[in-house]
Amino acid sequence: MMQPTLTLRYVPEADDLLELLARSAMRRRVRRRALGQAVAVLVILWGLLVLLAAADPARQWWIFALVLAVVLVHYVGRTFAVTSRRSLGRRAQASRRRSPGMWLPHEAEIAPEALTIRTAGRTTAYAWSQFGSFTESDRQFVLLDRTGRPAAVLPRRGLSGAELVPVCRDLLTRYIAGPSATPGA
Repeated sequence: MMQPTLTLRYVPEADDLLELLARSAMRRRVRRRALGQAVAVLVILWGLLVLLAAADPARQWWIFALVLAVVLVHYVGRTFAVTSRRSLGRRAQASRRRSPGMWLPHEAEIAPEALTIRTAGRTTAYAWSQFGSFTESDRQFVLLDRTGRPAAVLPRRGLSGAELVPVCRDLLTRYIAGPSATPGA
């Protein structure tokens, strides 16, 4: 039985990269770390100020606490601003400007042997064993490597019709799962 193949034709857009950056685990880690550090510093500051106020009630420790709280709020706000969707959008646009390959038409072929991506005389083949899974959004399929990091992006607009989205999903599921999961293999 012949295994089906599917071809996607598209020109990458900055929004593809933006969505990839916005869903990245790194962004979540940076935000979680900033919040954790902020909470830890606030708890330590609060405890320190309570001890200082109890030791010397005549001094006005609240001024010192206010300055430190402002610095802390600025740090957390800056961290969230750097990882905001707007900031990630600027990074995606800059990346697209720096990479001339991003302007060229791409052709991705989903075949039983491999995922093959062609652009302007350059062909890259990815064995299905490189991928561990994939995620799907309204705009694209993101193929993740075995460690969970994004390895390839397949925009849905590259399909010749909306009716091919379930076909693409089924092929990715089948090929990434490997031959042991394919019926009749």
